[in-house]
Amino acid sequence: MNAIQAGTNEAPSCHGGLANLDEEYSYWIDHIEGRIPGDLIGTFFRNGPGRQRIGGVKYGHWFDGDGMICQFSFLGDRVHFANSYVKTPKYVEETAAQKILYRGFGTQLPGGMWANFLKMPANPANTSSVYHGGKLLALNEGGRPWQLEPGSLETIGECDYDGMLGRGNVFSAHGKVHPATGDYINFGAGIAGFGLHGPKACLNLYRIAPSGRLTAKAQVPLDRFPFCHDFALTDRHAVFFINSIVFGGMTSVIMGRNSISDVVTFDAAMPMRIVVVDLDTFAVARTFETDPGALIHFGNAFGQGDEIVIDGMYSDNFEANATLTDVFNPNGRFGGGVYNRYTLDMATGAMRTERVSENQSEFPTFNPALTGQRHDACYTACSIDNGANSFFNAFQKVTFDGATTLVTLPQGHYGSEPLFAAASGARRDDDGYLLEVVYNAFDHVSELQVYRADDVTELVCRLHLKHHLPHQFHGHFTPHVFVQ
Repeated sequence: MNAIQAGTNEAPSCHGGLANLDEEYSYWIDHIEGRIPGDLIGTFFRNGPGRQRIGGVKYGHWFDGDGMICQFSFLGDRVHFANSYVKTPKYVEETAAQKILYRGFGTQLPGGMWANFLKMPANPANTSSVYHGGKLLALNEGGRPWQLEPGSLETIGECDYDGMLGRGNVFSAHGKVHPATGDYINFGAGIAGFGLHGPKACLNLYRIAPSGRLTAKAQVPLDRFPFCHDFALTDRHAVFFINSIVFGGMTSVIMGRNSISDVVTFDAAMPMRIVVVDLDTFAVARTFETDPGALIHFGNAFGQGDEIVIDGMYSDNFEANATLTDVFNPNGRFGGGVYNRYTLDMATGAMRTERVSENQSEFPTFNPALTGQRHDACYTACSIDNGANSFFNAFQKVTFDGATTLVTLPQGHYGSEPLFAAASGARRDDDGYLLEVVYNAFDHVSELQVYRADDVTELVCRLHLKHHLPHQFHGHFTPHVFVQ
């Protein structure tokens, strides 16, 4: 089960954490080290691929594993755990047949070109989650969101916001709640008609009110189809970085010869384009261009005078796609980018870039109550060389001015996104806890570690699970509790 990474003192690599978790659990966690914080009340949801194989055959990309929601319910003196697969048609039908029945981002159906001809990739609902407007949603930008019942985690079905999301209105995994209005702002890549050179690319933008009703939609035209996974939100603007990652040969995807992953490339000669959208009108306020590169995930952003300040994890390549395609390769290494800050002058069109942290970083999180405002703290997953660095094996707290506190996990232990959860009655932006799911590759078991967010060197408690959790992508914390 535990692959050994070459040249690393026999410490096991991360790859055992990609094994399927086929069982669905519901139990009170009874193996606890330390004390559960009494002011940590709410529910921590995580989403990610729960299985990477079906019928003994592996999927062709990490992005294609079926979404599995995990739910940690904090009730002050005890914690309940549950997990459940999102019962999409892909999950239900492939489970029954025990074989691949749907195409994916990097998965082809057996049988060659004609078996894949004109078939679109399935939505595995496996990337992130949000609780907003009374709805718990499992998110993946390959389709519309899927709704589950919080607490029981029963799948309700695909969510179209009372018909406002059409079939072509895909919904990203990284919507953001505007603290001042409570509106949930999200987007998805789309088609805005056809021209002489084929389909015209756009971003579809959505605004969902705190009531859960979709109240506004708009399209932002683009000059190319974007690999646009996340965006930045200020109090007045949504900011999209159109990366130097390009989709080439999409005709071969439609014809069934290749998967989307096969035709995604990094164009080192293509500048990144930054599109700033006014939140009130959903109209483009200004565009910028900068050096070629890619930002997959963003930290916080805010406006100060005529300027917009944006934090994001920058990479000058997309070599990670090779690892994501062959996740079980024992020599594969999952890494990240570097923490950059971009300052855009909306009056003059000038911009500047600076490095905030040198540690290899991904999955930035911060106190969501500070979304669109100047923040004092951001937290990222890190990949460092500690002798077993096949996956994220550390995390850091970074102050706005760049002071860094790094916490390294022991060899053979792997974490991921360190999610911020505010303490009850929090007054500072670091008044709360970091929730870090850690996979122990020696024992093939996982635990939830709770750290103080104001002093990340203090591990408050460890909540030991009875099994492993496959490596997941993103989480969401809400102060609501659904388990009694």
